[in-house]
Amino acid sequence: MSEAPTHAAGVPTPARPQQTERSPQTERMPQQPQRTDAVRTDAQRTEAQRTDAQRTDAQRTDAQRTDAQRTDAQRTDAQRTEAQRTEGQRADVQRTEASRTEAQRADHQRTETQRGEHERDERRMEQNRAEQHTGSQHADSRPSSKLEDEWQAVQYEFVDDPKAAVRKADELVTRALEELNTRHRSLTKQLEGNGDPQTEDLRLALHRYRELFKSLVAVK
Repeated sequence: MSEAPTHAAGVPTPARPQQTERSPQTERMPQQPQRTDAVRTDAQRTEAQRTDAQRTDAQRTDAQRTDAQRTDAQRTDAQRTEAQRTEGQRADVQRTEASRTEAQRADHQRTETQRGEHERDERRMEQNRAEQHTGSQHADSRPSSKLEDEWQAVQYEFVDDPKAAVRKADELVTRALEELNTRHRSLTKQLEGNGDPQTEDLRLALHRYRELFKSLVAVK
């Protein structure tokens, strides 16, 4: 082993070389580039994050816009479909109303035609009744008028020939009774021949019976 050198007394110890003291600023000087790089890196990272956030926001906005456009398109299609359905329903309603109106018009025309035919039949029946009534009145009045004229002649003849006048009066009454019997049988036959007489038919029959009765009780 080597021994450490010893110094003799009185021999001066060689002076140590002095070390240069470094200030904190001197020690921090080499670290400034690293801090700048770190700041730059943080700024780049922040910018990258901002860019990513903007890209994400842009993608989200595009997605939202696409969804909104799709929703609008679906809504438009739904509205178009609803409009077509409504138009179809309106057309069906109009077609149904037109058919109902046409059916009602046809029923009305049919009813009017039937009413017109019924009224014509009623007028024809009324005319026939009137003609029958007028004919009956004429037929009833002609014999009565003739008998009255003959009765007046018998009365005038009584002045000149009473016997002949009485004989003619008897013949005249016999003829009047025969005519009344004929009229009575005709009325009875007409009434019995009508199986289901209407009110108007019965009214006419009653009128003829009244005329016949007046002929019996109203001899002058």
